[in-house]
Amino acid sequence: MSPHRSRHAETVGVDQKILRVLLRAIATFRQSEEPEMYAHVHPHCHATAKLARAFAADLIHTDTYSDHTLDEIELGAYVHDIGKYLIPKSILLKPGPLTAQERETVSRHPAYGTLILSNLCGMTDTANEIVLYHHERWDGTGYPEGLEGIRIPFAARLVAICDVYTSLRAKRVYKPSLTRRKVALTMGEMAGRELDPRMVEDFFRFARAKQQDGRTSDRRESGF
Repeated sequence: MSPHRSRHAETVGVDQKILRVLLRAIATFRQSEEPEMYAHVHPHCHATAKLARAFAADLIHTDTYSDHTLDEIELGAYVHDIGKYLIPKSILLKPGPLTAQERETVSRHPAYGTLILSNLCGMTDTANEIVLYHHERWDGTGYPEGLEGIRIPFAARLVAICDVYTSLRAKRVYKPSLTRRKVALTMGEMAGRELDPRMVEDFFRFARAKQQDGRTSDRRESGF
């Protein structure tokens, strides 16, 4: 590695440490001011970030998918839903089905998140792509830009899978927590439509390996 690249990496690392301190401060403030919104957004983002880092480490170790750093992927996953804080609580925490207009309002949260974070030190291109594109769909029917297939950035596709998994496993005001078996069936149906089908297969392999590993520390770190 060249001295210039090394200095750049050090600068990015320092910037990301500053950003993480800032994000923790924001989270603490939101927990105090809007505990229901905090409970909806923060635990999910935290779980998704841990899972995304573990899954990314597995993929990058065993394949040639990407050279994105694990820190960038974990950071992007941690803040991927920060734009939801700008969605009215009456919509985000609504216990029943959303209207078409309410769904359109919720669909703005990736763009809101990007506006909040894009100019902050420590936010790399990869982290910003995760925030903006984690709701794009493999078949091109997602938002905000309707990207299709591998036009969706690698890291956004990866975090989308982890986002779906943690969302399905979580209990919400509008749904119960699903079993791992039911989650696997649901994600299998989403593969090729909403999610990258090859990456879903890799996620299932990764999940089986983690579930077979009985060590508590591994389960805690991977999100399973």
